[in-house]
Amino acid sequence: MVIEYLEKLYHELYEKKLNLESENQKKEILLKNNIKFVSTLEKNLDENYESFSPRKVDEENHMKIESLLQEQRELEENIRKIKIEILDLGIKISELENVIKNARNKEKFYIYENARTNEEYFLKKNILEVQEIERQRIASDMHDSVVQSLTSLVHRMELCSKIGEVDPVRGKLELREMTKIVRDIIQEIREVIYDLRPMSMEDVGLIEAVERELLKIRNYGVINVSYKLERISENISSTISLTIFRVIRELCNNILKHAQAENLKVTMKYKNKLLKININDDGVGFDVDEVLHCNKSENYGFGISMVQERVYLLGGKIEINSKPGEGTDVMMDIPIDKEVK
Repeated sequence: MVIEYLEKLYHELYEKKLNLESENQKKEILLKNNIKFVSTLEKNLDENYESFSPRKVDEENHMKIESLLQEQRELEENIRKIKIEILDLGIKISELENVIKNARNKEKFYIYENARTNEEYFLKKNILEVQEIERQRIASDMHDSVVQSLTSLVHRMELCSKIGEVDPVRGKLELREMTKIVRDIIQEIREVIYDLRPMSMEDVGLIEAVERELLKIRNYGVINVSYKLERISENISSTISLTIFRVIRELCNNILKHAQAENLKVTMKYKNKLLKININDDGVGFDVDEVLHCNKSENYGFGISMVQERVYLLGGKIEINSKPGEGTDVMMDIPIDKEVK
């Protein structure tokens, strides 16, 4: 009950922080657009314009500028207060994460000591944890990419409606920029969809999907990629294939982000009803125990833990060998029944 309450409080604070960040971004965009609009109006109030313009128009522009300047001051004060609140929420969330982590560790120890044979409980709990972590990751990706892009687009549209009356040429330029933003949003959504369900898995199967992923990494041109993938039966269930694909992709992405490696080698072979996978790099390496027990807000430890959970849920084994300065070698044995579809 206590952990459930803490987790509920954590999600409420996290959602509040996301909302504040979104609100802050909107206000910063409004402030930026406001400043640009004031600048445009002030340029129209030069001596020549004032000499030949009706006094009424001149007074209206001055009043409009004063109103916008007052709005700027209010926006700046609101942004300052929101940033302070976001910082305070970040501290509370971090503290709450540590409390929940300790509470979960105590709960796991108690359950292990009092119900060691209850494997079904652990299996269901691991599945729920993996699902929840995936949901959080997807929500974070959507917030950091699609939502922010859409927010920017909305405010550009508002700016364009104002500028169009004063400067039609600049309005057209803003419309072109908005078109580019829409295309970027479409691409970001496609990437999220692919991450949820790689299309190549359905089209060509596990081995070909892995090969395509490795070729894509090779084409980045930042690391040398070599691989040897033994062809196996196509009768692997789609759930197992997708899980294996995500494990390999997660490990390869970790190498790209953190290992600073020059070479990446991947091998897959089928032997004695086991799919044996080996992923090796010559990067900076890491302390395995330290990473596995670090705060999971750090992306690297988070990714490794996810990989372990997925392999265990498949009934497989994983061994991670690494030391600082000596690269990393990951070996996995995953049971595959060729007869099961």
